[in-house]
Amino acid sequence: MLKAGETFLIPPGTAHVIGVLSDKPARGLMVASPSAFARLIAEVGTQNENEIPDMELAQRISAEIGDEILGSPDNLPSK
Repeated sequence: MLKAGETFLIPPGTAHVIGVLSDKPARGLMVASPSAFARLIAEVGTQNENEIPDMELAQRISAEIGDEILGSPDNLPSK
C-alpha cells in the first residue's frame, strides 16, 4: 500500500487493482502510456459515488483498447 507522496509503476500486461481501502478521501495522478486508457476515462468518466458505473460501456471500450476487466469495481482485496 502506498503512502502520501509515493509512486508506483504497473508494467503493461500486469493484472492489478487500484482502490482506496480507508474511509478517508484520496486523490491520485495517473499517467498512462500509450494513452488508450485516457479514451476509457474520457468516455466512461469518473465514478460518482451516488451513480452506478456503466460497466457495459467500460467493458466494451476496454476490449477495444486491449484491456481486460478482471472484476467489478467493488471487489477490492481486503487489507
